[in-house]
Amino acid sequence: MAAADQCERTETEIGKIDRRAIWFAMLLVGGVALAFRLPSCRESFWLDELHSAWAVADNFSLVAPRAAAGNQTTGYFHLLWAWSALVGPDEFPMRLSSVLASVLASVLLVVGVARRTGNVSAGVVAGGMLAIDPNGVFFGCELRAYAFVMLYAVLAVWSMMAWLGASPERRDHGATMGRRHGSERSHGGARWRLAMLFWICVAALVHPTSLGVLALLVPFAVLVAWNRQRLRLWRADLIAVVIVSATLAALVMSSLPESWERRGLWKAFGQATTWWQLWYAWSWGPIVMLPVGAAVVTFMASRLVDALRPFRKVQDEDGPAQVDWIGMIPGSVGVIGTALFFCASYFEWVPLWHRRYFVAALPLMAWTAGESSAICVAAVGGMLRRWSGQRSGVNRIMTRAIGIAVAALLVGHMLWYQGTLQTLAAGRWPVQWRGEHWRGAVAEIREEIRDGDVVWLDSQLIEASFLRQPISSSGTISERQWEYLAFPLRGPYTLDPVVVVGAYEHESWIRHHLENLPRPGARVWLISRSGVRPTERFIDRLNRYRPVTAEQVFPGRPVVYRLVFVE
Repeated sequence: MAAADQCERTETEIGKIDRRAIWFAMLLVGGVALAFRLPSCRESFWLDELHSAWAVADNFSLVAPRAAAGNQTTGYFHLLWAWSALVGPDEFPMRLSSVLASVLASVLLVVGVARRTGNVSAGVVAGGMLAIDPNGVFFGCELRAYAFVMLYAVLAVWSMMAWLGASPERRDHGATMGRRHGSERSHGGARWRLAMLFWICVAALVHPTSLGVLALLVPFAVLVAWNRQRLRLWRADLIAVVIVSATLAALVMSSLPESWERRGLWKAFGQATTWWQLWYAWSWGPIVMLPVGAAVVTFMASRLVDALRPFRKVQDEDGPAQVDWIGMIPGSVGVIGTALFFCASYFEWVPLWHRRYFVAALPLMAWTAGESSAICVAAVGGMLRRWSGQRSGVNRIMTRAIGIAVAALLVGHMLWYQGTLQTLAAGRWPVQWRGEHWRGAVAEIREEIRDGDVVWLDSQLIEASFLRQPISSSGTISERQWEYLAFPLRGPYTLDPVVVVGAYEHESWIRHHLENLPRPGARVWLISRSGVRPTERFIDRLNRYRPVTAEQVFPGRPVVYRLVFVE
């Protein structure tokens, strides 16, 4: 019991020591996450974000069918509709919903990793990785569901780690507290298991492809829990069965089956063609290889010091709580999940090779980066203390100094690796631009458009691929489908009347669009996402059937041309 009391005292002291440091780390990482995301929020919406804005632009009853038209489940869009009603349709306040979710994910990484390892610097590494990673920033301020997927991934992995338990010393202490404590611990394990499944299901309802990563947590967690004798069934598991069954039923009744039938269209942007694409999926070096490699090297070095100087071991009363290697599970799941998505696309099972589909892997790898840094701090601190024989207050100061140094090394290396330090040195702030200036293009047209003018929209939507086929083989296109294809000019950047065209459309569609002009000498505003050269080739094709003069009035993407047809 004396050893148990000593362990309990050490945990209490660690909590007192780290509480203020955790708050400081939360503010630091949260501030950095905000600073990296807010500057990117004032750019005009790009195509995918325009779908989100259009889906929530009108009545609540229209949200579900509009989301389904874009191959999306509806849960996120219903919440976005309420957010839009609260803050308005402008870019910055609308994107702020994703920013807040992404910042919260980074802050929760700080708290979760710090509490599990007893090392605040490890939490800073985990939260900092997500806060500054370019993909974390890009998806963290985009008006889509991906920021919330990252948030739910953090909550799921935190629940899993709480279920599997903390350090071995704490589990041994729990075993000495008698049958009552063991019973409470088993109940707690069931509750954490329920929480893990709950957040995985919420992520699946927000974006079903997140299951390709987060579902892998379940077999890993079950295997470790069984090995550690923590796999004890309880009444909460019945609730878990109900939640999982309800989630699967909701996905079956959603637009997912219909979207799956159209998965062949995803090849336009989701097809992997070379193994090098897997290497460029994430910043594997700073977020996986360096932290995990450093943890392995320092751990082996610590064992070597133990073998060389066993007589100098001291009781580590003021160091961080001991960590174990189950912290590698989240990162392993992130790596395996990413590889599965790549293989599914590369071997043409289903074209899902885009980071948006497996973005849940990013916070999982950040968690393991934090756990790896905690192993480094514990190993290096232990070596120094065992070699020198120092104790007490010196240990505490030394541990904090080592933690700060490790965090600065890992986070600083990532800033250097991704080019952020070079950007800052050049006097520029790093931002993640989408490069689509729909607001400016529409504003240019509004200044000159007059009654009788027509707007032609070439948005490059994959659902408009039927335009490349003859009209006779395209089938009947419903008004609902035409409305969806026109959504870029139906939300916050509204123009009317809009006709959907395609730079690569079939000759029969070209004749159809020309025949339906309101008058022989019509003026047409062509707004195209296909780029300058394809658009100019399209104009040349128009000129074969009717003489037309064209003038580019807005450069960039989308490009705008003013077309005047000769009578």
